[in-house]
Amino acid sequence: MPYEVKIDADECVSAGRCVAMAPEFFVFDDDEIATIDRSGPLPDDEALIRIARQCPSGAIKLLVDGTEIEI
Repeated sequence: MPYEVKIDADECVSAGRCVAMAPEFFVFDDDEIATIDRSGPLPDDEALIRIARQCPSGAIKLLVDGTEIEI
C-alpha cells in the first residue's frame, strides 16, 4: 500500500531537495514552498522514505491509514 504524503507548509524551508528528487510530484508554489502535484507520478515507498528523510525541516509527512509514521 503506498504511503499518503503531506507537506506541512509552515515547516517547509524551501530547500528544494524533494523537488530535485521527484520533480513531477513535488513542486514549488508561487511562494517557493513545496507542494504536491497529485497529477504527477507518486514515487514508490522506498523513494518517499528517502525523500522525507532528506527534508531538512521535516515538513514531509508520510501516513498509513491517516496515521503519521516515523521515518
